[in-house]
Amino acid sequence: MGRLSGFLWETFHTFFRNFNFPCELGLIRVGNPTADSPVFVSGNYSLVVERLLRVLQGTDCYLLVANSRGSNVWCAAGMNEYTEHDIVDAINVSHLSKIVRHRQIIAPPYAAPGVDIRAVKRETGFHIKWGPTHLDDIPAYIKHGYKRSNDMVQVQFGFRDRLEQALANTCTYSLTIAIGLLFIPKFILGLIALIAIGHLLWFCGWNWLPEEHYWRRTATVAAIMMLLVASFGNLRGWSASQFAIWLVTTLILVVVMGIDGCGSSAVYKTTALHWITKGNYDSLFDPVIDPERCTNCMQCVLVCPMNVFAAKRTGDYKVVAVHPDNCIDCMACVKQCDDDAFFNRSAEFKGDVKSVPNLAEIMTRDWSHLKDEDRWLNHPTTLRNGLPVLDVSGNGKAEQTAEQTHGSVAFS
Repeated sequence: MGRLSGFLWETFHTFFRNFNFPCELGLIRVGNPTADSPVFVSGNYSLVVERLLRVLQGTDCYLLVANSRGSNVWCAAGMNEYTEHDIVDAINVSHLSKIVRHRQIIAPPYAAPGVDIRAVKRETGFHIKWGPTHLDDIPAYIKHGYKRSNDMVQVQFGFRDRLEQALANTCTYSLTIAIGLLFIPKFILGLIALIAIGHLLWFCGWNWLPEEHYWRRTATVAAIMMLLVASFGNLRGWSASQFAIWLVTTLILVVVMGIDGCGSSAVYKTTALHWITKGNYDSLFDPVIDPERCTNCMQCVLVCPMNVFAAKRTGDYKVVAVHPDNCIDCMACVKQCDDDAFFNRSAEFKGDVKSVPNLAEIMTRDWSHLKDEDRWLNHPTTLRNGLPVLDVSGNGKAEQTAEQTHGSVAFS
């Protein structure tokens, strides 16, 4: 792909990233891999596969492209459209077991809400290791011996990601109303301009806008947008009716953006009803772990992108929920827990992760017998080899790290 064509391709897919663009499935050889070279796995979302191939340049490896229905893995996994069956099919169809001697593949942790890694192991013999959350971290991950730091585990929503989301949302909203150009072109063009300004302000100003608490973020964006519209109208000499039309239109647009904020980023996941009634984007899942059921498999710690959990390494080796208020409702922990150890403190639940068949039962069952687990809330933790460990001693040291205990699965 030439430089210009590559730029145009990237630009097109950036604006249309909210739409599915599948690429070819199968095993891609990167560099000159051997039977001992690592195997990365992804979905078949064209934009991500192309970027993965770029960051993997210089590394002799394989990229196994499994079917995510042309969508990004994060969305596909939650919708039950990227599961262990898709990865099993990709492994079997590509005859991967005959190509490599090892039995390990590196998967994006955003697949964790949908992929049963035990089923993959059982049906193919291949074990899934969770790689970095963000593909830009893959070169550093490889350089450090295929080990991840805590930064590589955590969900990321940097400026580039936010800008691309702003452009993609602008494109989607604009296409929705584009038919109006045939009837009221001036109004629709003005509305498209408002949509672009609103989304650029919302996403590019992400770090300095106030937290959405009692609608403060939405109200701030609305105030700025309405001030800009009023200033523009004053320069153009609008009539009172024109001012009223555009100010109401702006307010409606910002409210729609606020509702869309319930799930248009990787760091906020809630329902529109919760946002309307509570004015925040807090997760509805308030996880607590039953210590009697927990078998210390560590999977919840390994896949959580928000450091909600920590390993307890004194007395009985268990995992506890330390920062449930950080939860983003991805349900990766629930999906990966083979012990049915999760309960929900909240009376609400979102229930949109279709890959967990008994989610409603888990979210609504009685957790009153776990009140004592509240003692771990906001308890000090220390990072060891990229994973949070409960600091019981208070000296900042832990007896043993999660990666030392479960080294084969200790990166996302």
